[in-house]
Amino acid sequence: MKLLVPYDGSPQSDKALDTAVHLAQGMGGAIVVVNVVPDLCLMSEEIPAGDCDAVSRALDMNGSVALHRAGEKLKGSGVEVETVMKSGRIVDSILDVAQERSIDCIVIGAHGRHKALRMLLGSVSSKVAELSSCNVLIVK
Repeated sequence: MKLLVPYDGSPQSDKALDTAVHLAQGMGGAIVVVNVVPDLCLMSEEIPAGDCDAVSRALDMNGSVALHRAGEKLKGSGVEVETVMKSGRIVDSILDVAQERSIDCIVIGAHGRHKALRMLLGSVSSKVAELSSCNVLIVK
């Protein structure tokens, strides 16, 4: 079984990652951990054009740190792990990775790190569950 965990470093994504590890260990599965850096400059007129590069660099750095942290958490788990960094629309990117990697189940936290992003983008977990062609486990 191949599991996909969208990971942003939030406590909810940590819970999703822990759940995915437990499932993968029990079934001899593999985990793909993805961090998606949203292109807020294209999605919001609230960010001045001059600030877009700085915002993008900060989000890229946060994403890299989150993926490194996830990889460190999974060392010694006995589970095959792949990490993927994407940029773009969060839901679309998660679904693209799921399709590209032939994912059996997406294990996602009920909500992520950024309340402001949730207000701007809506509930990522709800949209993923609605649009995914594979099973989705939402972890509270």
